[in-house]
Amino acid sequence: MEKQHEVAAIGHHHYAGIFLLALATLLLELALTRVLSVTLWYHFGFLIISTALLGFGAAGVVLALWRGLREKAPLDSTLALLALAFGLLTIACFWLLQRIPFDPFSLLVERRQLLSMPLYYLTLAFPFFCSGLGLALLLTRGASQVHRLYAFDLFGAGAGCMLLVVAMPALGGSGTVVAAGALGMLAAVLFAVKRVRLLAGLSIVCCLAACTLALIADRALPLAVTRNKMRPLTPPLYTAWNTFSRIDLYERPPGLAGGLRSVRLFFFDAGTAVTGMVDLRPNVRDYLSQHRIDADYPSGVAYLGKEHPKILIIGSGAGSQVLDALHFGAREITAVEINPIINEVVSHTMRDYWGDLFNQPEVHLVTEEGRSYVRRSHEQYDAIIAVHTISNAAIAAGALSLAENYALTREALADYLDHLTPDGILFLTRPEAQIPRLFATAREVLAARGVADIAAHLYAYRDPPGPQPADAPRLSFSAGFLLKKSPFTTSEIHQIEALLGIVPAAQNPFDRAPATLYSPLEPQGESIYQTLVNAPDLRTVYRAYATQLAPATDDRPFFNQHTRWSSIDRSTFRDLFTQANQGRLALEDRPVAEVALLVLLAQTGLITALFLLLPLALFARAEIRQTPSRGRYLLYFAALGLGFILVEIALLGRFTLFLGQPVYTYAVVLAGLLIFTGIGAYGAARLQPPRWVLRWSIPLLILFLMAAIYLLPSLLTAALGLPIWGRVALALALLAPLGILLGIPFPTGLHMVAQEAGVLVAWSWGINGFFTVIGTVSAQILTMTLGFNAVLWIGACCYLVALAAMGTRGGAQIHAASG
Repeated sequence: MEKQHEVAAIGHHHYAGIFLLALATLLLELALTRVLSVTLWYHFGFLIISTALLGFGAAGVVLALWRGLREKAPLDSTLALLALAFGLLTIACFWLLQRIPFDPFSLLVERRQLLSMPLYYLTLAFPFFCSGLGLALLLTRGASQVHRLYAFDLFGAGAGCMLLVVAMPALGGSGTVVAAGALGMLAAVLFAVKRVRLLAGLSIVCCLAACTLALIADRALPLAVTRNKMRPLTPPLYTAWNTFSRIDLYERPPGLAGGLRSVRLFFFDAGTAVTGMVDLRPNVRDYLSQHRIDADYPSGVAYLGKEHPKILIIGSGAGSQVLDALHFGAREITAVEINPIINEVVSHTMRDYWGDLFNQPEVHLVTEEGRSYVRRSHEQYDAIIAVHTISNAAIAAGALSLAENYALTREALADYLDHLTPDGILFLTRPEAQIPRLFATAREVLAARGVADIAAHLYAYRDPPGPQPADAPRLSFSAGFLLKKSPFTTSEIHQIEALLGIVPAAQNPFDRAPATLYSPLEPQGESIYQTLVNAPDLRTVYRAYATQLAPATDDRPFFNQHTRWSSIDRSTFRDLFTQANQGRLALEDRPVAEVALLVLLAQTGLITALFLLLPLALFARAEIRQTPSRGRYLLYFAALGLGFILVEIALLGRFTLFLGQPVYTYAVVLAGLLIFTGIGAYGAARLQPPRWVLRWSIPLLILFLMAAIYLLPSLLTAALGLPIWGRVALALALLAPLGILLGIPFPTGLHMVAQEAGVLVAWSWGINGFFTVIGTVSAQILTMTLGFNAVLWIGACCYLVALAAMGTRGGAQIHAASG
């Protein structure tokens, strides 16, 4: 009777409270992925995803073992306390994080890191444990209303995605974290307002204080950035945040900048990447009239032999390549830059410093992802230029996309060739370690087009590597790759080398001048470039090298993946975790992302065993052990947790290129998917009997996943020419049926467990959370290894396992209970 009374007491304030608590939780999770991309490296954004889900899973275990909390504690006051604790711990733990000297690249050289690392993890997990415990408790007590409660949970999560788009630019990283805490406190007010007025009043006071703090949090709670990121010690002139980056603008005075003019530098995520521009005042035309030396313009090799060319620049940044194009007399310059913060500064806020560079009649500035723009364009260009467009920020959905780079896939190079004039040229600069992969990609693209003399279309060089340790020499951070639609002539190659200042190797013993990596005038030899151009079987070449040479594709767009998984061993870990204070360049050609993912996978597997399997084996009561088919129930929720996150991550990756702007991935894809999932969960309450619902909904979901695998890539490609509102509408239309079907299995299964084996409800919540943790990391590894389509296949198989686990037993009992 007590349980029935508690269920009957579920009211509107509970739906509003769970909405706000879920909103606050996801807002915190996404905000922290951005914060960790700034304070550590973008790879460690995954740390917060897995740790947040770990807190949820641990909450489920605690609730399963703590019977008094699960069945007897006053519901409203307990929920209010947990929501208030979430809000207070969000702020307190964030403050503490900035004071824990955690440096992941020093694990093997500093003993204190052995303590700092688990302390960092636990500090991150505490707020999510509180919110997870509150959500799990409400879903357990409100088992008969689980569909609606779960729906409002998902609606809140979707709203949190959309709120991030507004909160991050307005409040910054620290402010958004504090705002998430304030929303948790507001949820406490809603839970307590009916029965615990004193607690509601205290929560209101705390909420108002947190709102005030959020407005000044970037100053009151500054971020502590890893010492492996190099940046100026002086305060920035300007700082701004958006959903995928923090931009700091610094100015170096003339003497320090090494010239007669100052330089302003944009730092991405506190030092992950940098782009800058010299002072062009009073205007860019005067500056160009005083600087006529071609060596000052590094992209000049793309203009040789071209009169008044039409140019496309991908990743225009602070404008160096736009300046080059004006110097070389380009008649039309399209500059595509994905980051609106930079574009606003250079074209409006500080246009005087830039000498009106981006407001010249020849220049057209576009805020968009470069590859998406090219795919929709019908123009042809004399040169397409991308100088060091290295995106080490997780541009799509925080850590849910580990630096996909659609600008350098095999399909991207094919698109560029299609948009070049017959004598046009593609000019890219990348770290030297990545040039061989570009050669492999170009070789495959040209071969597919029937080009016989592939060697004649390619050229590569490297800039001097600069000072480096004698015992561990590194490749150059800057190298150039040229792909010409028509064959290079001997005269063109000589002009390129003259412009670059390339000298014979015998005259360049200390690497103080640029050097040729590959030239069509010397197509034979034993270098990796000549091997890639001339080898009869590229697959054999790919397998022979530890580095990743096979082209990135739109299905596996991880061009920045340096190392093949099979080449990672113990020495790789030892090398990476001894890079304390070595800076960004020391990490550039190392498999940071791969090792980070493997460490997180091992960590989550170990914690899963300790906090789920071990308690289940040692502390589960006899009633759990005696529950018939308990293994089937737990397998069902494990399969759901794994399958849902695999499908979610694969869909996010698929839609990133289609929508073009990271902000749309948050506000449309992630939020839309969660909201549609909530609609499915809400509507599932009307469908009876539950086991029959699973028998048709899961097969239908698998059918839709198969359709997504085979039809979605070509459909999205065909629709890329639509305006943004059309692409958003199409994305939502495509996500709606999948989202609705994804929302049915979890609440329906939880309702069945509540009727058949109520003691397992909390365990089901816990195991679902834990396998979502493992799935988050596993999905990224599988995507990098096999591709988005393969991950969707595996996700579909998980749902098939769930169907097999729940689809055979208890139909008569459930039907009778429902009737």
